[in-house]
Amino acid sequence: MKQSKKPIIFLLGPTAAGKTDWAINWQNQFEFLEIISVDSVMVYKECNIGSAKPSKEVLEKYPHRLINHVSVENIFSVADFYDEALQIIKDIHLQNKIPLLVGGSMMYFNLLKNGISSLPSADKNLRKKLKEKIVNEGVESLHEDLLKLDPEAAKQIKSKDSQRIIRAIEIITSTGKSIDVSMNNSTHEPLKEKYHLLEYGIYPKERGELHQRIAERQDSLVGDKLLNEIESIHRVFNISDEHPAMKAINYRQGLQVINDQIKKSELFDRSLFATRQLAKRQCTWMKKWEGLKCFDLHAMDIASDQLKKHLNLR
Repeated sequence: MKQSKKPIIFLLGPTAAGKTDWAINWQNQFEFLEIISVDSVMVYKECNIGSAKPSKEVLEKYPHRLINHVSVENIFSVADFYDEALQIIKDIHLQNKIPLLVGGSMMYFNLLKNGISSLPSADKNLRKKLKEKIVNEGVESLHEDLLKLDPEAAKQIKSKDSQRIIRAIEIITSTGKSIDVSMNNSTHEPLKEKYHLLEYGIYPKERGELHQRIAERQDSLVGDKLLNEIESIHRVFNISDEHPAMKAINYRQGLQVINDQIKKSELFDRSLFATRQLAKRQCTWMKKWEGLKCFDLHAMDIASDQLKKHLNLR
């Protein structure tokens, strides 16, 4: 902890690798750590079953910032995550503590490390108007509006992808610029330039063991409880099927059951396959991650010793 730059710890890993257990173990050892969740679904208060969110008891004892942070009636964008995470990191450092960012949303980690284009946050009033137009005139009419505003952006977005259409119109309206121009704007200062990053990864040597872990927990993530959760969310909030939470693994397959697109008997196998594919993509990210110190599923003690050294605690 003698570095000139304040430290930040990353803990990356594929789904079911045991990231939460590692984070809790580290917080028990190093009381100055504060956990920040890097997960695009756990951020929503109502998404509990399919997101594999830690239990209420665990979260009460070991608070995770950015879990249960917003309701699904709002959309928590990548830009929202970036801005919120940066502010939380600053707050934790002001308390003379160290942020421990834990999760499997590799894109979020990458944007934090390398910076993100300066894009506007969500505009609730504009979104409300655009959603009303979808109800009254159909999502295709909104895509036609986007085509007039930014033909190139419209070509890249499917005519029924309401979420991406709304976000594109939001950016264009707020900035007065095309999507390409906005995306190429100067980025915020990357964390790697401002802080001392300690980057750890849980990377399974035996992929079969990870697949077994995924299969063993899958029963608890899908089934009647998940379907009831999805139906409750739609009943209370009337959100679009294109909402980011509903496009996440487990929720996407559960919604397909509810919409009679697949049979209920197919839910487990469909979600299991998608989860394994996700784990494969996460591991691919990690292989290419520069500066990442990787440890096997059972090497938590070895990683803990390394963390002590890197924090100059011994």
